[in-house]
Amino acid sequence: MPFNTQYYFHRTLFYLTTPLIVVLLYFFGSTPEYFDLIYIGALGLSCVFCWKDKDTLGAIVILLGLWCLSEAIYLLPEHLYSLVLTYVLCLILSTLFIDQITAKVTLTITLYSIAAEIFWWYTDYTNKPQIHYLIGLLALTGFARELLLKRVILLSKYFAFHSGKVALDWQLRSVLFIGYVLLLAVIGEYFIRHLTEYTDLTFIYYNFGLIATILSAVTLMLIYMHYFNNQSQKHLLA
Repeated sequence: MPFNTQYYFHRTLFYLTTPLIVVLLYFFGSTPEYFDLIYIGALGLSCVFCWKDKDTLGAIVILLGLWCLSEAIYLLPEHLYSLVLTYVLCLILSTLFIDQITAKVTLTITLYSIAAEIFWWYTDYTNKPQIHYLIGLLALTGFARELLLKRVILLSKYFAFHSGKVALDWQLRSVLFIGYVLLLAVIGEYFIRHLTEYTDLTFIYYNFGLIATILSAVTLMLIYMHYFNNQSQKHLLA
């Protein structure tokens, strides 16, 4: 068998992906805003690489949509209309897949948060947290997981693309689930800190950015390793 340059090139990139991501995490992990730029830039670049790989592209588009919508909620002005808009969005997203456990949890947390917002407003609570962003991110994360679960069906129904490759979808769903649990934890800590006497409980709050950055790094690692592995297999078969 002749030496397959393309195969070994992509296998080399496959094995280099993890140490490269680790290096980026080492230098930029302590500044989440910088790594966030790397994350969105790498996702955008992935769309170019994976343009012909509709399975991978579909998963990346869902992640990009999650990032864009979460940024939109984050940039909303601190106003009553922003609260109403965010909570209405959360209620809609959580009821779309109400048969899923995460959707039920999201709906419960959303209703509890609305009640807390009313309580803080009624009692003129001066240290009211902007928790609606985290609730919105929780709903969007759960929604993105469901889109990944139904990606193959959606591509077949609306884009006439038929495929059964779901390995990356399940890997990304697992990472998003960890992010979902992390959001539940930090939201729960917010409620405890602002509704009880335990006002100094900030462990998850201060570690949230680092853990979220690590999850972003793992996401990039999974996507690029998946792409380079697929490319190497194609050239091996050739």
